[in-house]
Amino acid sequence: MDKNIKDKHWNFHFLIEEFKKETDRAAVILSASLIDETITSLLKTYLVPIPNAKDDFFDGANSALSTFSAKIDMCYRLGIISSKFSRDLHLIRKIRNSFAHDVYGCDFENGSVKSRITELAKACSVMPVYEHFLEKKSKNVVEDTRGIFLFITSAIIFNFNLIIDKIRPLDANAIIEKELLYEDGLKLIEKMNEKDKA
Repeated sequence: MDKNIKDKHWNFHFLIEEFKKETDRAAVILSASLIDETITSLLKTYLVPIPNAKDDFFDGANSALSTFSAKIDMCYRLGIISSKFSRDLHLIRKIRNSFAHDVYGCDFENGSVKSRITELAKACSVMPVYEHFLEKKSKNVVEDTRGIFLFITSAIIFNFNLIIDKIRPLDANAIIEKELLYEDGLKLIEKMNEKDKA
């Protein structure tokens, strides 16, 4: 087994164990925060790098990609994730928001939280792995709504880390030729005229 995959596999089990120690609220907010951070790393790896430390796309409260929602949408629009996976990440975001903003009585048995986790579990391809761990009576999984949520979010973090290791950044060469727009305005006028005649 590839050492990186082995280490990430260990991290997968480590995440589940760490999340199990937390309260419901802390486990949800922490797991969603780690997914948010991992998506940020994925996008920064994929996008053309910038020469300065400050990245105006990500840094600052009003930056274009400062929110979890914006990052999920950007991953989808760039073709990094599918629409189904985007929907699943938005479900996790909504679950996180429930726990973060509902001060009283938010838990995994809360109606909207439980229904979102049920919807997530139905769509999630890692559920057969979860079932396998349950059959083997693995200490890493618990058979309840909380256990399902923690398993799925840990699997997502694990898989995002594998993707980050394999993703190739966008090519820094511009799609639009800079010389066409900036160095030879006459060529641009000629092309416009040719298009009008056609």
